[in-house]
Amino acid sequence: MDRSRFQEPWQGTGVTWLAAPQELHDLAFRYALAVDTLDAEMLARAFTRDGAVRGFGVNPIEFHGSEGLARMIAQVGAAFQKTMHNVFNQTFENGADGEVIGQTTCIASHILAGEDWTLLDMAIRYHNRYRHEDGAWKFAERRLEVVWVETRAVQKFNAEMMNADLKEFRQ
Repeated sequence: MDRSRFQEPWQGTGVTWLAAPQELHDLAFRYALAVDTLDAEMLARAFTRDGAVRGFGVNPIEFHGSEGLARMIAQVGAAFQKTMHNVFNQTFENGADGEVIGQTTCIASHILAGEDWTLLDMAIRYHNRYRHEDGAWKFAERRLEVVWVETRAVQKFNAEMMNADLKEFRQ
């Protein structure tokens, strides 16, 4: 097995893993909430003034500064009826010049725009750089690596579902 794609900074590099402050963890949740609610101002507050969301590997995206982040939110709103980002693992380590680097994993669920409710799930690994600016930790950069995607049909929720005996949902 080729393990060269796995980064193991704790093996002989002198990198120190961080017991990160809650503020760093919260950034990922605020990012998710901002994207899911299409709130460009909230998203911009989570980033440094020169902050960016970029692709990783073959992903070509590039959104730089508050104008770029607002463009990203507009594109999300146009492409999807709804989104829900589920944040999972987060790691942090010391970076250069007082920055912190880390990774966050996420399953980002997207209902594609259109009549049918088609769900697009993306398994995402964010490669993050954090910087302290204006008295708070913020994203300096998020590089978005899409590891895999899955699509499937889903149903729109309605109140009658709460009163059903749920037989129609069992397979």
